[in-house]
Amino acid sequence: MTSQTPAQRSNYKGANQRGKAPAVVRRRWLDHLIHVHPATTITMFTPVIAVCVWLSLGDAGGWALTGWAAAGYLTWTLSEYWGHRIVLHYEPEKGFGAHLHYILHGIHHDYPTDPRRSILSPLLSIPMVGGTIYLASGLGSLPLIFGAGYTFGYLTYDLFHLYLHLATPQSRLMRHLRSLHMRHHFRDDTKGFGISAPYWDELFGTSITRQTSTSTAGSGGQAA
Repeated sequence: MTSQTPAQRSNYKGANQRGKAPAVVRRRWLDHLIHVHPATTITMFTPVIAVCVWLSLGDAGGWALTGWAAAGYLTWTLSEYWGHRIVLHYEPEKGFGAHLHYILHGIHHDYPTDPRRSILSPLLSIPMVGGTIYLASGLGSLPLIFGAGYTFGYLTYDLFHLYLHLATPQSRLMRHLRSLHMRHHFRDDTKGFGISAPYWDELFGTSITRQTSTSTAGSGGQAA
């Protein structure tokens, strides 16, 4: 598949292409390594959380371990926000950079109802999780429970993101969070980068304001 430039993809802004996206590389087996099924992500990262928790037992008291796990989770939410804002929405105009952006995130904006494109590619998730655990616990000597909290934050974010795209939330909170994310997709993709942690958008000035009743229905109704 030939990558599309940001200018070409702008034709799809606000469009909702349903179904499965085409392969981003010629070899389908490689495409399935780049974009994995949600179950694959759960299978990969759940043992990481379990091992980090197990190896942390006895390192400190219960409250200390809880605090380090919360710190790891909070660190993930910052990774989610800045990774989404700076990495996933950095859009080179042409060449390998443009193609790589489309593989990692652009295709998700074009095909937002494809479950495999709503899960962060292992090309990013494995280095992010592995690198953070190595830096925090390998070099920084933090308890491994920090890595457990970070990995838990990543995994719950991925599943939460998938839920917002494919489900019809019933609770008021979930409907609000889905509305925020749909505005990012269909109203202004230069804002609304905190998916599971939208409070960072408020803090860093990238919050998407509520649409008026006369706005188009890009952020409502059908999954995006």
